[in-house]
Amino acid sequence: MKSLFATILAAIITFSAATLGIQKQAQAETKLTMVYPFPDFLIYTKNCKALVKAINEKGKGVVQIDVLPFNSIKMFQQAPAVSKGRVDLNCIPAAFYARGIPELEAISTSSSTVAQARQAGGIDMIDQLHQKHFGVKYLGWTSSGNKFRIYMKDPPKFGSDGLPNFDGVKMRDNPIYGAFLKALKATTHNLPATQVYAALEKGVVDSAAWASYGLRGLKWDKFLRHAVVPDFYQTDIGWIINLKKWNSLSTKAKNIVQSTVIEYEGINRGILQKLHKEEIAALKKGGMKFYNVPNPKKYLQIAVDSAYDRMMGRLKKAKRSTDHVAKLRAAFRQ
Repeated sequence: MKSLFATILAAIITFSAATLGIQKQAQAETKLTMVYPFPDFLIYTKNCKALVKAINEKGKGVVQIDVLPFNSIKMFQQAPAVSKGRVDLNCIPAAFYARGIPELEAISTSSSTVAQARQAGGIDMIDQLHQKHFGVKYLGWTSSGNKFRIYMKDPPKFGSDGLPNFDGVKMRDNPIYGAFLKALKATTHNLPATQVYAALEKGVVDSAAWASYGLRGLKWDKFLRHAVVPDFYQTDIGWIINLKKWNSLSTKAKNIVQSTVIEYEGINRGILQKLHKEEIAALKKGGMKFYNVPNPKKYLQIAVDSAYDRMMGRLKKAKRSTDHVAKLRAAFRQ
């Protein structure tokens, strides 16, 4: 009898320990890792890290994000690293991996607010494309509100067609607006942002496009004293997470991450719009001259059409359908 009692007691203890272990495992925090592409002093990095802080505060005991050091993964390798599962999350410009998801041109060239794009189903379409073709979930577009403009060392010249004439201008290129600059027949040099100051100093380039906020932080305004307007496109930084990692999260963890990203879509847009206005005033006060393109409608049309032409070319090269492009454009061009 004693032997039977001891056996039952041992079984109960073993079962209880196993159950407790399962409960503890279920209650343990999920740790995620994240990389980002720009230096810490830029507002876009600050916004990414503010979002991380908010998620970590809400997610205590559920989900936490560890931010890896700047440049721990090179900027154009970050999105593929998330796709392959080397890192969990990325706060990254859409244009940096648009070769993998050509439809990301819709975000870069958007005239819609992120709220309008969500309501029209545009963000959901982008998310489904990410899941199907890139192995990640697109959580949100967290940097709308700034635009881009072209800055120059010398005053711009305009042709009889009312467009900028960039003959003889050495323009710094970037994946976001490369197709637009080429459509304007600019001679371009593809350089990461971290190399542009030295390139301007040495005369390798004498013109660059950049967001409507941040030029002074980079100190490029020391060389670039002339600005071409109207501004074009929108800043397109968004959040992606490895799809397998996303699917492994608890419902509570998913809700915390997703709802906070959506919340910060609005918060960051307000911040960037305010800084956009302040930057224009500061640049003018510092002596920068602004030049209006004589034919602004055609200028902006070329900006959008050139990007969509690049999108269509990439989709056809990949032998992917283009049937959804018109619907996507409608959602992001309101």
